[in-house]
Amino acid sequence: MSDKPCALIALRDPITTGRLKMILKQRGWATESTSSSEDAVSIYRAIRPRVVFLGIDLPPNDGHDTALQIRADDNQGRIVIITPKNRVEVANKTSISIGALATLITPIIASDVEAEWAKIMGVIPPAPGLENFRSPLPDPPPPSSQPSEMPPPTPANPVPHVPSQKPRRRGRFVIRFTLLVLTIGAAVAGAIYTGYIPI
Repeated sequence: MSDKPCALIALRDPITTGRLKMILKQRGWATESTSSSEDAVSIYRAIRPRVVFLGIDLPPNDGHDTALQIRADDNQGRIVIITPKNRVEVANKTSISIGALATLITPIIASDVEAEWAKIMGVIPPAPGLENFRSPLPDPPPPSSQPSEMPPPTPANPVPHVPSQKPRRRGRFVIRFTLLVLTIGAAVAGAIYTGYIPI
């Protein structure tokens, strides 16, 4: 297993992701990356990286909720906010709420990371946003200790379902039989009346 420290880069911009990977590689760090907030939380839980570089606009949930989810899982999670220049004000509010270590503005160059590195590796501030945080990403249910019941096997040659005869057909049969009896009776009565059948 590698002894390199690992960082998670969770950004939707592949260019910034590539730059950060290169900068961290020069520092001897391994990296994992994703462009999904849901994957970011899953990867964080799986590998516990030392630092997370997190985009403010990471879909499908925003960077704020993703960061709070990470801090809810691990209060010692180190998070660095990545933001474009036009969202600095939102990023600064998010940074305070989640207890971020630093905020980097894109486009990022190696000297930007160098200037903030002492903060990134410094004391982790509290995350006041956790007080009112409700996770948008529920934990998956724990595996059941009892095996789930299997559905009954389907027969190889299933018997075709024969629909029951409709009562209407039986009613038609009764009407036809009655008409036949009446017709025969009328014919016999007519024959007797005309003298064809002597009584």
